[in-house]
Amino acid sequence: MPHSTQSGASAGRRAILTGGEVVALLVVLMAVLKLVAVWFFVPAARTTFDLGFGFDPYVRSLVAGRGYVSCGSGSCDVASRMPGLPLFLAALAPLTTSLRIVDAIKVLLLSLLVYLAVRGIDRRLAVRHCWQVGIYIALGLFLVLSPNLIKHASAAYYEEGYVLELLAITAVCLFFVAVAPREASAGRYVAAIAAASVCYLFKSSLILVWGAVALLIVVFALTSGRRALAAGLVAVALIAPAGWLAHNAIESHRLSFMSSTDGENMYRGWNTYTLVLYPHCSLDMLFDPVTTCEGEAITSPHEPGRAGFKTEWAWNDAYKTRATEWIRQNPGAALKTFAVKAYEVLLSPQLVPYRNYVPAPDGSHLIELPRSRGEADVGSLWLALGRLIEIFAFGASLYLLIRGDSAARRVALASLALGVCYATPYILGFGYERHFSILIMLAALSSLFLVSALVRLSGAKAAA
Repeated sequence: MPHSTQSGASAGRRAILTGGEVVALLVVLMAVLKLVAVWFFVPAARTTFDLGFGFDPYVRSLVAGRGYVSCGSGSCDVASRMPGLPLFLAALAPLTTSLRIVDAIKVLLLSLLVYLAVRGIDRRLAVRHCWQVGIYIALGLFLVLSPNLIKHASAAYYEEGYVLELLAITAVCLFFVAVAPREASAGRYVAAIAAASVCYLFKSSLILVWGAVALLIVVFALTSGRRALAAGLVAVALIAPAGWLAHNAIESHRLSFMSSTDGENMYRGWNTYTLVLYPHCSLDMLFDPVTTCEGEAITSPHEPGRAGFKTEWAWNDAYKTRATEWIRQNPGAALKTFAVKAYEVLLSPQLVPYRNYVPAPDGSHLIELPRSRGEADVGSLWLALGRLIEIFAFGASLYLLIRGDSAARRVALASLALGVCYATPYILGFGYERHFSILIMLAALSSLFLVSALVRLSGAKAAA
């Protein structure tokens, strides 16, 4: 499959499948599994105006030609959700509003983009022995056959259904450049920054990933003597955040690169009730009048949320202030909360929250539903294996950063930057399984290139 660092008698024999064919087969296999999931789990009657998570009003407004605005309860918001998901669904509205059909289109489109990103990866991975090919294939199958990743990648009504594969594209293009910045095409450079920028437009917490990728890509271009390219990359990188900043300034008179929901999300992760609910139950229950956690009724503050404030930025600022005040006044509890969240995001093999939650028929509160035994066992097993891959990726990155050559150090730096910048917002806020499954995906993609760097270095030492 991958490029070999040594020749032998077997070099002339035609493999059953070439490396490129294996890569294509894996992408097609995952696309088929995602389409099957869409067919079985997305109701035929559900539309792109029936999303939840606060996206519906934005989609309706865009389709009606009223611009990017969400109105309700006597006020209108323009920044409570990042624009990526509503814009995508609104763009497809003239074709169809069936969520199932839109989801299938999204699956096919992102699968094609993933294939274009990973094409040629077999020629970037070093091999000295056959068992090393087995490691690459095992990592590929770990990603492609993941029940967790298939579940999220087949969803079109929340952000992870999009950013999962966009982050995969970002990571692969970044590693292609890191391995050989002089030889990498300009398209690889641009694709890494463009994909990271689109990720940010779907989810404001990914601004750290955007910043890290933009910085690394520009530095790699400069250090390889491609100054004109570096200047162009800076311009490309600034388009998304500058556009969102301008939107917020013009429409809501607020200079912010973030969304107005971020304050409430910060509060969810830093208050007296956080560890009463987290990680076993949903933190949405802080705003729920009927609170049942693991079958037991508990006391929660029943926060007013957005409805309790005249403007969206007053809502954002009030909850952000309450969170920071709680941290300041309760340093011991805050430290414990930080430790619990760090463990859950970085190391826990549990599906968080431990149960599924669906809205009540009247939409007034959440209803707890136990996960099926198969979902819990298979999902947790995948997470447990993924945590081992995470630990390997972190350790290998540190080793190569210290002991590797320049190419290995670039790969290690890219691996650490992706992992740290992706995980940090969820540790500072809160993270569920859908969030840290993507962290594991990034670790697995990093491991492909980290293993390759280790193989290449071991071959160089053996030849010396």
